[in-house]
Amino acid sequence: MNNVLEQTASTLATARAAFRHFGRFLSDQKPLLARGALATGLVTAAELARPWPLKLVVDSVLRSKGTPPPGPLAGLSSEQLIWFSGAALVLIPLTIGFFTMVAQVTLAQVGRKVTTRIRRLVCEHLQLLPLSFHHRAATGDLLVRIFGDVNMVRDIIFAGWISLIQRLLIFGCTLGLLIWIDPVMGLLPLVPIPLLAFSMRRSTRRMHLVVRKQRKKEGGAASLANQLLRQIHLIKAYGAEERSARLFTNLARSGEKAGVQATRIAAKAGLQTEVLTGLGLGAVLLVGSHRVLSGDLTVGALLVVLSYTRALYKPLRKMARDGVRLAKAASCAERLIEVLDLPPEKKLQGAPAPSFRGTIRFQGVRHRYTEDRLALHGLDFEIPAGSLCVLQGANGSGKSTTLGLLLRLLDPTEGEILVDGTPIRQFALDSYRERFAYVPQSDLLFSGSIRENILFARPDATESDVEEAAREACVTEFATSFPEGLDTEIGEDGVRLSGGQRRRISLARAALRHASILLLDEPLEGLDPKARREVAQAIRSISRGRTTVVVSHTQVEDLAPDMILELREGRLLGAAG
Repeated sequence: MNNVLEQTASTLATARAAFRHFGRFLSDQKPLLARGALATGLVTAAELARPWPLKLVVDSVLRSKGTPPPGPLAGLSSEQLIWFSGAALVLIPLTIGFFTMVAQVTLAQVGRKVTTRIRRLVCEHLQLLPLSFHHRAATGDLLVRIFGDVNMVRDIIFAGWISLIQRLLIFGCTLGLLIWIDPVMGLLPLVPIPLLAFSMRRSTRRMHLVVRKQRKKEGGAASLANQLLRQIHLIKAYGAEERSARLFTNLARSGEKAGVQATRIAAKAGLQTEVLTGLGLGAVLLVGSHRVLSGDLTVGALLVVLSYTRALYKPLRKMARDGVRLAKAASCAERLIEVLDLPPEKKLQGAPAPSFRGTIRFQGVRHRYTEDRLALHGLDFEIPAGSLCVLQGANGSGKSTTLGLLLRLLDPTEGEILVDGTPIRQFALDSYRERFAYVPQSDLLFSGSIRENILFARPDATESDVEEAAREACVTEFATSFPEGLDTEIGEDGVRLSGGQRRRISLARAALRHASILLLDEPLEGLDPKARREVAQAIRSISRGRTTVVVSHTQVEDLAPDMILELREGRLLGAAG
């Protein structure tokens, strides 16, 4: 019992945390919420009016010694009462249906807006987190959080609670009317409720644990699917389609088992609810029939009591399902809050970075990824402004780590990095990175056109700026061979282009940046001799007047660098130039 209460308290705490993070998205939806609340209230009132036309006909018309109808209906004949009751039986469902439709559409509008805003918040926050987080996180799991978990969280901050409040309103009004009709009959349906509440709490606790496990498994499966699709060339080349599919199936089945377990818990909770409410309804019929026979209750009143008892238990059944659903939503909310509570990069702390001349100085720089992994061992060097410098060395020598430190994707464990004589930690991160253009080792292109990929570096660039950058990076040479020119669609990750063409688009993007310093990570890697010469020409073109740092572990004669820094196992062996 204590565990059940602890888990219930945990779910409520998660709900409060979810409201703290996401509740503000409801603040400008008050008119729609008010309209939905009004429609919901009218539906509740119409539901409560449902059994009264039948009571009126049974007690005032069909009984041989009928009781006179109340109030303004007292003067109506039996025929008129029948017609009045029949019309009411038609109008009440019509009213319920119409205002249910209004409430559903209105609340769906609010729910969609809230979902979109939460999804945007999570997506934006993920992009603000440091690179170290993304090195640890699985992409597929993050996608499950953005799309799957956000949909569930909508229930905990909006749809689920609105439904719960509506059903509590129906429950309270129905119970009040039952007690007003007959106090004994009004209290009798409450007998099974303690058992029902215990069953709901127990199911909620179990569901919370199972769903958290399920979402983690689904995130792992999504991450694997993402890897398999991105590596489809390698999979086909090695004939590994069947093996890859089997690997995904095994992982997906573990999530499937957790999903079936969650469904089993929900179904068992539904069965328990049906049994308990069935026992309560049977008790009401048994006691009510004896009260009719003893003259303490009319037949029509018994019909109303039975109808209200069913109406009383209907929201309880739905609340049992809502409790299970809210437990699912609480698990998903915890996963989102885990991410949102992570501190983002502090981009605005520090002085605005000026336009650099580009002198780069490393002073005793050491960097440690983990306690037992020292990547750089006290680097000391200076790169003059406007020069083209190559960082050369074997894989694992610390070249890419050096670029990451310079771009402040990483922070040095010891030592200082200076640009134009100023420690880079003194600059606000946003303005500092604006002074750099970066071409990563992988050609990171987006679906869209060549022009759109170049514009990613500076969306407000003019047409002439884009064309100049394309010329500098030798993109125009191959783009003119396509009918659409720079507007040619390149496919996901630039799949419709060659390796050299993708590399030159990345260089054009860097050229458009108008940055003081260029950082190029393995720009000549994986290219044939002709493509190497073309990319080297593009690099020499865009590097004029800028400090350029090129990472490479191969020969760089085509670049004609001003200086070469040789790294080995995180140590500087020497400089040439």
